[in-house]
Amino acid sequence: MKRALVGFLVLGWMVLAAGLATAAEASTADDFGVLVREFSAARHRLAVELAERLDLVLTKKAASFFEAAEAGDWPAVSNRFQRLKAPGEGGWAVPSMRNELWATVHETLGIWEVWVGWKQDSALLRMFYEPILSSMPEGSVYFGGTDAGRFVITTVNALKTPPPVFVLTQNGLADNTYMAHLRAVYGDRIWIPEQEDSNQAFQDYVEDVQAGRIPAGAEIRIEDGRVTVQGVAGVMMINGILCKMIFEHNRDDHEFFVEESYVVEWMYPHLEPHGLILKLNREPLPGLTTEAVDRDRQYWKDHLALLESQPGWASNTEARKAFSKLRAAIAGVYAFRGMNGEAEEAFRQAIDLYRLSPEAHMRLAQLYEKQGRLQEARDLMVTFMRSDPPEAGEQAAKYVDELERKRRAARDDAPAAE
Repeated sequence: MKRALVGFLVLGWMVLAAGLATAAEASTADDFGVLVREFSAARHRLAVELAERLDLVLTKKAASFFEAAEAGDWPAVSNRFQRLKAPGEGGWAVPSMRNELWATVHETLGIWEVWVGWKQDSALLRMFYEPILSSMPEGSVYFGGTDAGRFVITTVNALKTPPPVFVLTQNGLADNTYMAHLRAVYGDRIWIPEQEDSNQAFQDYVEDVQAGRIPAGAEIRIEDGRVTVQGVAGVMMINGILCKMIFEHNRDDHEFFVEESYVVEWMYPHLEPHGLILKLNREPLPGLTTEAVDRDRQYWKDHLALLESQPGWASNTEARKAFSKLRAAIAGVYAFRGMNGEAEEAFRQAIDLYRLSPEAHMRLAQLYEKQGRLQEARDLMVTFMRSDPPEAGEQAAKYVDELERKRRAARDDAPAAE
């Protein structure tokens, strides 16, 4: 009897110990701040490894920045980054970091900014990264775009052993230091453009603009025989060309997925909704199936319900912006396909997610404009302007004026048409 009792007690303690261990693991997994600090340490190690392998200099200022990040000291992280980035020679305080090492610093700062911006809400962050990462098969190439879409996915993916997907940002491909970093990290496993490929993408863009095949979208300057492109739209077009190079060289061996930042037009025939993000199919799709649309609609209905059940959701502006951006990107695919009802529904959801989204409002207004619903487009934008949006207010005001001119012109032309 005593033996049985002792055995029972031992078993009880073992179960309790196992339970405590499981609870500790769950607690660590539930605290995204732990992942932020672990990623900071991992990026520090990567920076050291790259410096040794490529014969580069990891400066004391950079090491000090990483140490603050590993310690979880956000004010020190921010301050020490400013010392690295403050204006200096060629616009850099530390020119020796203008190479493959810079992305390690940038990605560490980026995840800290997201963590602080999302009010350190681990639950909401998990509802962002888990559906995205779990939806992609191992070996996929993921083009991230927004801050959360790049830095959060980079962080969680990098801490898995081995990292299941290749994470790239579509916004940084025209930056030679970032491309050099990708070659150093991924170049032995997937095709990454070399410097001459980047030069070719730049040249292709300039030639297309000069020939009138595409709008400039940026200011092109020629000084001393050297051509430079300034402006976000133009740089994103170059990024789009580089995205296409990477896609065409790797698509036979890897699946591709996109978290859209800016519209990259060549992608649209290939895109379809894929949970929170978009799948970039190997070949253009003839259309979106009813099953794909129904699946997308149900997915977002369920996910919105989960988000709204979270205590911190209503007041978390950065989280609401991020999910609104995801939904607006999918709505854009519907609009491209001429699926106006589905596009309008998805844009309305994007607006509900973040009431001050200039992108969701303007893209929905453009959808109305395309259908000749000029009054509805104008009313939508006027209501948006009355909310005093903190972003894109001037651009939205110009668009309201443009809509008003078109509405008046359409009204004046009506009798003649009759």
